[in-house]
Amino acid sequence: MALEINRSRFIFKTKEIWFSQHPYDVKGYHGVFFHECKDKVDISGFRREEFTTLTIDLTQDLDIIWKNIDKKSCQYGIKRAVREGIEVQLNKDFEQFFKLNRSFRKNKGLPVGDEKIETMREYGTLFTAHFNDEIIGGQLYLEDKENIRWLLGASKRLEVTKEKEVIIGFGNRLMIWEAIKYAKNKGLREFDLGGFYTGRTEDSQKEGINVFKKSFGGILVNHYTYRKDYSRILSLARWIYQLKSR
Repeated sequence: MALEINRSRFIFKTKEIWFSQHPYDVKGYHGVFFHECKDKVDISGFRREEFTTLTIDLTQDLDIIWKNIDKKSCQYGIKRAVREGIEVQLNKDFEQFFKLNRSFRKNKGLPVGDEKIETMREYGTLFTAHFNDEIIGGQLYLEDKENIRWLLGASKRLEVTKEKEVIIGFGNRLMIWEAIKYAKNKGLREFDLGGFYTGRTEDSQKEGINVFKKSFGGILVNHYTYRKDYSRILSLARWIYQLKSR
């Protein structure tokens, strides 16, 4: 069963649908956006984009998933996080994560985005890492009855000393491991690490994130996004926005 998120911006009412096998038409909306479709299809009126991501098969035994995780860079970091006393909490710190995410993106020079805290609470699954009673990082996921996907991640690593940055790195790994165990225990079938950079232009930062994600094992797959605007005004507004962004 797919996850459906209703959006309202200005005069436009749109729907986001996650984890559907393929797109389909909806009624009563100015536009619809499908994320994480696994089928590549051609349907009139829909624009399709392909992207690559890393997924972990959750139908495997947890011991097998653990063995596929890189021992030196990742298993070590998870074990070290536990030894350091980092604690991971589930769905308890939405307000702190909301502020942390905005601060983290500003520090990286990225757009803050317009994700609302109410939307995070209603649709998201949040893991936060705490060290010495302080939140040091968080990860927001989306899930349905079979899939879970890493959507947002933020930490304090850009605001702290090198020593604490290392601790935060351990915490980031522990959060993903706890998210994997959470999804496995719920009987979900696929864990999506939220994209994998395949651009032709060299980008050391994105390539570094690739290395981090690959350390959790998993396989590279292609998924698809589909979009359809039912309103000409929405199409025009989207075109103007993209033009300004360039």
